[in-house]
Amino acid sequence: MSAKVPPEVTGVWRREQITAPGGYLDATTRVFWVQADSWYGDIRLKIDIPRKAGATSFADFSDAELIELAKAQGFAGQLTVTPEMCAWRRDLDYQPPGPMPDEGTWKIDGDVLIEGGIHAEYEEIWRLEPQSQGLRAAFRRQDGQGLLVLAGDHFLSIEGRATPLLPGESLPALVEAALAAGDRDAAGALLDMPICYGRIGEGWTVVHSTLPWREGRPLWAAPPQFSPGPGAIVDGEGGTWTLLEVHDPEGRLPDLFTLALGAGTSL
Repeated sequence: MSAKVPPEVTGVWRREQITAPGGYLDATTRVFWVQADSWYGDIRLKIDIPRKAGATSFADFSDAELIELAKAQGFAGQLTVTPEMCAWRRDLDYQPPGPMPDEGTWKIDGDVLIEGGIHAEYEEIWRLEPQSQGLRAAFRRQDGQGLLVLAGDHFLSIEGRATPLLPGESLPALVEAALAAGDRDAAGALLDMPICYGRIGEGWTVVHSTLPWREGRPLWAAPPQFSPGPGAIVDGEGGTWTLLEVHDPEGRLPDLFTLALGAGTSL
């Protein structure tokens, strides 16, 4: 296991803006980075991501909307921090692997973190979210294709797709090609990588997701079973999630999963 990151880097960071040379500015994409002691999860969704009331699957979206959904971003793994830089290892990534490692300079001023580019020129301004301190924990799905990160009252869950994407591929282009071939099932399989960010105290409600129909609904299809001894979760589908790390000064972790008792809607 990697060394713990500095305590001031832990919590939930919401990106306020990113700037780059040429006048580039993005202050509207919804970006949340949930950081435990070393494990993290990240989700990035355009503000105009296609959403439809009553949708339950990709079948409810048009071809053009599916291509737009393919532009989402999100990744998870372990963070390594030195005085000079942060390095985000991406064990799970919604998009194909990029040519450069995810590394940036960092400095913190109160509840603001400023990230600077190392392999590309950019600056990101992050602000620490309320109720994201105290408890920190991370769980990994038994098959290695899922990660759940908790920080304060926030969570981020990510599950890998059946077939990982290859470096150099373009997810929107792959989805577009599948749709052009009339294979909507293949397009759906490419998009089927759930990343869900939300709040624990609100019944584990998903706020933002790469599967838009999951927003506003519980993360858990049924209340999970938590075993404090081995530190494992068994979810409603029988999947086992193993505790990787925990910082729980108030002993809150075992009781958190009872907050999912209101969950009962099939996801």
